Amino acid sequence: MKKTLTALFIILIFSLLLSTPLLKKGFYTVHDDQQFARLFVFDSALKSGQFPVRWVEGLGFGFGYPLFNFYPPLVYWIGDTFHLTGASYIDSIKIVFYISILLSGLAMYVLVKDLWGRLPGVTSALFYMFVPYRALDIYVRGALAESFSFVWLPLILWSFLKLQQTGRLSYLISSSIFLSLLMITHNLIFLPFMLFLPIYLAFLIMVSPNKKQSTVHSLQSTVLALGLSAFFWMPALFEKGFTIVDQLLLVNLASYNIHFVYPQQLWNWPWGFGGSAPGLADGISFKIGKLHVLISIVALVMALISFAKNKSSSKLPIIFFLLFVFSAFMTTYYSKFLWNIIPPLGYLQFPWRFLTFTSLFSSILAGYFVYSLKVPTIKLLAGIVLIILLAIPNYKLFKPQAYRADLTDQVIMSQDYVSWYVSSSSFEYLPTGVELIKNDLGANEVNIERSQIPKSREEILNGTAQISQLANKPHDLIFSTRSSSDLEIRINNFNFPGWTAVVDGHEVKIEDNNPLKLITLNIPEGEHQVRVFFKNTPIRSVANMISLVSISLTIILIYKYGRKSSRS
Repeated sequence: MKKTLTALFIILIFSLLLSTPLLKKGFYTVHDDQQFARLFVFDSALKSGQFPVRWVEGLGFGFGYPLFNFYPPLVYWIGDTFHLTGASYIDSIKIVFYISILLSGLAMYVLVKDLWGRLPGVTSALFYMFVPYRALDIYVRGALAESFSFVWLPLILWSFLKLQQTGRLSYLISSSIFLSLLMITHNLIFLPFMLFLPIYLAFLIMVSPNKKQSTVHSLQSTVLALGLSAFFWMPALFEKGFTIVDQLLLVNLASYNIHFVYPQQLWNWPWGFGGSAPGLADGISFKIGKLHVLISIVALVMALISFAKNKSSSKLPIIFFLLFVFSAFMTTYYSKFLWNIIPPLGYLQFPWRFLTFTSLFSSILAGYFVYSLKVPTIKLLAGIVLIILLAIPNYKLFKPQAYRADLTDQVIMSQDYVSWYVSSSSFEYLPTGVELIKNDLGANEVNIERSQIPKSREEILNGTAQISQLANKPHDLIFSTRSSSDLEIRINNFNFPGWTAVVDGHEVKIEDNNPLKLITLNIPEGEHQVRVFFKNTPIRSVANMISLVSISLTIILIYKYGRKSSRS
């Protein structure tokens, strides 16, 4: 117990050291500075009664759009939990970043400790926390969801390992939960992870004494995970075609074709705070980490020596090394044929996202290296030396370029910040048909001026009327009209499947024949009550029901396991 507490204390201390920039006032400059606005609009939508949150107002140039129908919501659920308990929006995002560092270290410790012991577990945890790509995610890119996905990856590997070793119901439950949490944290990490997971599971099944049971358990867990997360991935997959996402993420500067990494960049490249660019013009570093690479190679050599001595424990490190190499390969131009064969990978935009997995597997191999030394004193000495060699060059990477002390909740909640600044940089889930133009770089952008940001939810285009607003929620607008002539009213919302208009209890047709695909209604003269609301489409309803059934099944399984454990 004492040794375990010591290990956890070490991970805690290093997580605090890596997080010290989060303690300063305001926030630092990052590429993806939309996190605060997203949390703000998520909070507003949740408080308005949406669950699960799909449509948000303010973003989309003030016209609202179905952000969380397509963007994984988990980190904002977590962030909003802290906000609802009193933290500011900015501090809530900082807390989520910190938790991602701490929990990822603890998750890696859990996996490697069960494989090879406490000291290897601590070593792997620190390698995982200190890997350069983590610094890139947190202090350069500001990639909140991707940073948090690091938490689930070791836990998925661990829970499937324990499931195959024990066959226990608790690990079937945990593996499905962790896999589903990865999906609703970052679907663009989940997607490439599903290239690795079948290989890992195939190995576990191959070495299992009961291959049939292991296969069934793996399938059961995966199906349950897909059921738990169905409320998100099913609408995101089947309704993607109603958005302009393909016109933005698969072409021009966003195409994966121009973001491959050169092999020398994986070994070493100057640290920077710029962007990803074609060729060797990148302004940021995609290095794996020299120590991570070297330790992975040495670990492979030791595993091969052990394998030659017929030690079965060496097989898994060899698999991890092969997955490490494959991850690195997928970042480079040499893997382009695979990207072309598997079109969904194009949505990743950046092949260097596979550095998430080089980080995962190289960190695991660092733990195996310490384990393979066998002699306890040498193990301890090697662990200490490795941690020193790791921390000295890498700690300096965990610092931002500059701070924005003036960034406050008042700023990030302002209409100008949400409806123009953030909306101008991210609008891929606007509906198809919205008029796009080419900017100076040849990329698509929305043909809209700042002056077109709406001042109200409803606007009279033709006719004269008195309008009284009765309810105004992101997903539900109710107002009354009084006029002596027919009216044409524009609702300042993008039209998207699910929006429905009702006049005096009767559904009416929505028109959107305008450059921005905004909802327009024809209202007859006289007094009327109008309601425009965002309802579930059939696919959303089915997806919600599948998740609800899967959650109920999971609760029943947990109850069943608890009853069984209490009797034993």
